[in-house]
This record gives sequence, C-alpha cells and structure tokens, in this order.
Amino acid sequence: MERYVIVQTQLSDETLKKLKEVTGENTVKEALSKAIMHYINCEHAKHHTGEVKKTRKRGGGRYPIYLANLMAIAKSSGKL
Repeated sequence: MERYVIVQTQLSDETLKKLKEVTGENTVKEALSKAIMHYINCEHAKHHTGEVKKTRKRGGGRYPIYLANLMAIAKSSGKL
C-alpha cells in the first residue's frame, strides 16, 4: 500500500503561472504533479542546479515573555 505525504513549499505566482503554461495543465496541483514525475524520470534532471530557498526553524523555539523576563532577572542576579 502506498503512503501519501502532504508537502508544502513557497513559490511565486510567476513561477506557478510559468509551470502551468509549460506543463499545459490548468491547476497548480496537476502542474506540480506532472513536473515532479518528469523530474523523477528525467535522466538530465540530476545535472540541474537551481536556487532553493530553505528556512530554518528556531532551535527549541522562544520562551513565553513572562518566562523570558524571569530568566533575565535570574541571570542578572547570578541565580541562573
């Protein structure tokens, strides 16, 4: 049985319009599906190096403001 995963990415409107135009599909979903299948099956695709925008998650996230204030007070008084 196949397992499906939902993925997300950020693409500009211009990129999506161009993708739909090149693939000949009417919807973004079908255009992306067709482009991905082409990329997987294309022998020349491995040589293409494009620009990929990567975002990093903050390690551990931020503390709530009240806790951040308490930690700052504790650090300044030498208790932490």
